[in-house]
Amino acid sequence: MVAKDIVTPRRWAAEILRTQGLTPFREIVTPDLFRSSLPAPPCPWTVLIPEVVFWLMVTVALSGDGSMAGAIAAFCAPLRALWPHLPAKPITEEAFCIARSRLPRRFFRRLFAAVVLGFDKQFSQAYRWHGLRLMGIDGMDFDLPHSAQLRQAYPPPSNQHGSRRRPQARLVGLVGLQEGICRDFRLVPLGCSEQRCARSLRRKLRPGDLLLADCNFANYELMASVSCRGADFLCRLQSNRFHKVARRGTPSGRRDEWYAVLRVPAAVRKHLPEAPAALRVRILQYQVPGFRPSRLITSLLDVAAHPYEQVVPLYHERWRQETQHREWKYTLHISNLRSKTPAGILKEVLVQLTLNNLIRHVMAEAGATEHRPVDLKFLEAKRLILAALPAMAAAPTERLASLYRYLLRDIAGEVIFVRPGRSYPRRFDHRPRNKGHGKAAQPARAAATAEASHGTI
Repeated sequence: MVAKDIVTPRRWAAEILRTQGLTPFREIVTPDLFRSSLPAPPCPWTVLIPEVVFWLMVTVALSGDGSMAGAIAAFCAPLRALWPHLPAKPITEEAFCIARSRLPRRFFRRLFAAVVLGFDKQFSQAYRWHGLRLMGIDGMDFDLPHSAQLRQAYPPPSNQHGSRRRPQARLVGLVGLQEGICRDFRLVPLGCSEQRCARSLRRKLRPGDLLLADCNFANYELMASVSCRGADFLCRLQSNRFHKVARRGTPSGRRDEWYAVLRVPAAVRKHLPEAPAALRVRILQYQVPGFRPSRLITSLLDVAAHPYEQVVPLYHERWRQETQHREWKYTLHISNLRSKTPAGILKEVLVQLTLNNLIRHVMAEAGATEHRPVDLKFLEAKRLILAALPAMAAAPTERLASLYRYLLRDIAGEVIFVRPGRSYPRRFDHRPRNKGHGKAAQPARAAATAEASHGTI
């Protein structure tokens, strides 16, 4: 039995975090932030205090495919050299699971929100397009572990795998397209649509935001709600949406853009009493060489401040969110969760996305004014942080600042190369896509003869 005057949980926590070299993140998520996120103090002699539990989960997320037992062993091994009186196995995996289950979800939610707020305070005026913050909204699906509780909360899809089907969840996120910060998200079953999640995520929008979204979100309710929040939107339109609405020319005189007035349905105004009776929008038509014509709808009506030549390429910034989904899945291994309960899964996802925001925060410091965080390699930034941990763990306190500057310098050098002209066409882009009920969408690739009648980019 270890005497209480030899080691205390506070010394445990401080020494564990220092020896594991998590200093780059502790400047952002400070001990005071943990105390404010969970005001009720833990038991005075509890080793697994909330701060230690959180950083253990971050360690597992950073290591990727590592197990929780291995992370706990690596976390606590250096302490035996400092305090020989400690038992050989001071923390068990079962004890960690119990401590994690006792932490309320609001604790992880508050940490997630505090990191986003801290980023905004430090980089409030950075990463803007014509003074607007570019925001994206989209969803992705991923598998969950086999569990009766998860199967009930997140039913598997109906496919050919039968009883082998794994539970699946849908993650719909609101992200900053120029800094890569996840602003908010919803974790729902597959039966909950992305549009329904978007209705709750829109509350995070504010004046000065520009929401970029795919054609699935170009509906009356989303456009009206975004306008009510004082924000703007830029969405891609389906080929059969609003094509019969009366057109009015813009001051630019271009034939491939026009104004339109959309009458908001009564059903939408019933759910949104503050919604206007009509929306004045601007529709732009363009065609990428070799592809079918496409249309965009936006609330950016001033053609002088936001000309056609800038708005059309801007929409394709939305694809950065698809890249971020890939990074969440394969760099942070968000699809390799371990909990067997819905509450545990949500806590793990909160930690994963908080880690994403922490890495993006470090990348923003590294890029400074030269590069945006999305212009730097996320995977290499994670690897450099992992490589810097042993050096920061062994270094004295006075050298940590210089080691951190070296880390930022190395991350700033990992710039994503822009390779114009490269194309990765999908295999069946030349075929019509089956939409069900006897309907089919046009093939993505079109004949080059149709390009002359539309604007090209």
